[in-house]
Amino acid sequence: MVMHPRETVAYLRKERTPGSIPAADRPTIAPARGRNAAPRDPRELLCRTCRSRITHEDHRIEVNGAHAHTFVNPGGFVHRIGCFAVATHLGEVGQPDPSFSWFPGFTWQIVVCKSCRTHLGWLYRCAEERFSGLLLDQLVPGGGSP
Repeated sequence: MVMHPRETVAYLRKERTPGSIPAADRPTIAPARGRNAAPRDPRELLCRTCRSRITHEDHRIEVNGAHAHTFVNPGGFVHRIGCFAVATHLGEVGQPDPSFSWFPGFTWQIVVCKSCRTHLGWLYRCAEERFSGLLLDQLVPGGGSP
């Protein structure tokens, strides 16, 4: 999905709640429910909006000496991100961009949840290195039943 920068900003500013996800954007396979459903690993991290599996605590990494970072973007918005070596169920928006990168030498690209399209953070790349900087307030632990 390629979006014009203005469309991207407008899209990402929309408040997303499970009830606000258009029917066409909802997952087509319902999660398993009932007494035979396996409980989720409490160390999994899920999309806050739709509860899709995104990453796991075991995939936490340190970049520039820390896992968590707080940054302010050029628009003045404060973002608290965590760095993860592996993250799945993400869709990339736009093209990799080297400008205003919070990690010098790395390009960044917006990533959204593939199910609900909630903005979850950024994918960072430098040569063969890559990691995801995920918005910590958009992730929830996966404990309990699906």
